[in-house]
Amino acid sequence: MVLKRFDLLFVKGKSLVGRVIEEVTRSPYSHVAIVIDDWHLVETDWRYPLKMRHMAYRPAEYDVYRYREPFTMHEIVSMEVFLRGCLNAPYDLLQSLTNGLHILTGLPILDAPERLNCSETVDRMFAAAGIDLCPGIDGRVTPADLAASDKLQRIA
Repeated sequence: MVLKRFDLLFVKGKSLVGRVIEEVTRSPYSHVAIVIDDWHLVETDWRYPLKMRHMAYRPAEYDVYRYREPFTMHEIVSMEVFLRGCLNAPYDLLQSLTNGLHILTGLPILDAPERLNCSETVDRMFAAAGIDLCPGIDGRVTPADLAASDKLQRIA
């Protein structure tokens, strides 16, 4: 499988945190990362801020989703600028926790705009290019919401 820039890796959680996220969101995925090239991803989770990392996932641990349309040069540049501008943004643990509470109880979601969680990073990156992956969902996008987007296609 040849990965392309801005493909999305939807990760199937093995940790306790991952399994809780999957259970609460009723999804096979607990995490999403953005492909930069065959060897690198941009991702964040509760352990570290948004950063470029070496690909460390085995193919059995993830599914690959791809945007259905070819990107324009403007979209590519917009997404790259967004990612560069957000590198080292702290993880938004409060939003992730309140997302779960919102799903379970309806309590409001608390968001720190200068912080990002994994699915919010993907959603905002595409939004920076003028692409709304999850119309009608504001401020609480989960990996499950992204995977259900009709603008993405599972390719592996």
